[in-house]
Amino acid sequence: MKLLGLKLFNLAAYLYLLIASFFLSGDLMDASANSVLVMPAPFAFSIWFLIYLLLFIFIIRSFFGDEEFNDVIRKIGLWFPISMILSGTTVVVDTTPSLLFISLSLLTLCVVYTWIVSLTGSKPKYRLPFSIYLGWTSIAVIVDTFVVLKENGVDQLFGIGELGWSVLALCLGGFVATAFHFYHKDYFFPLVFVWGYGAIFAYQSDSFIRFVTGAFVLILLFILSFHFLRRRDS
Repeated sequence: MKLLGLKLFNLAAYLYLLIASFFLSGDLMDASANSVLVMPAPFAFSIWFLIYLLLFIFIIRSFFGDEEFNDVIRKIGLWFPISMILSGTTVVVDTTPSLLFISLSLLTLCVVYTWIVSLTGSKPKYRLPFSIYLGWTSIAVIVDTFVVLKENGVDQLFGIGELGWSVLALCLGGFVATAFHFYHKDYFFPLVFVWGYGAIFAYQSDSFIRFVTGAFVLILLFILSFHFLRRRDS
């Protein structure tokens, strides 16, 4: 696909994401969703507006970008628009198939992020939109998994109840966010987990869930602050 056509396709996929999110989506906060132990407070979903804004800036800048920007667009290719199409479709389909679409969106975003880091390193103008987009999609996969299980009446899996799996999933997510920061020197991806886990802490009443999410919020903030201050002083 020619470069201009690819940029136009990115813009079309972005418009589809917006239309799906604002005009075609169903009720994301129904009874099943609200009852899962990993559901964040409603204010947490306002991060989508930041994601929309950053993606818009990235796409518009691509039409006026230099050769480096054009190389990025070529390398990420169709993975980027496909991720937006999958993400938009997530809120259009029923609850159970939505897990498939959000999971595929996460995989495509991983490919996009890997290409961007390999080409541009840590330049914020390229990496920032996808760090936040990837971080929130990661949390969305965790939440949507439990929503689908609840919707289908699954209360136990391999002898472990919802609370046990919720704690395991939140711990796994927290460890991934921590490892992601150390490996990629990325501050924004783990900050999304601080936002999401803080919203879960604020919304849930279960003491185990609040302990895990609160602990990871403090741990991530400490690690990020320590590395930021050490980097600034070096």
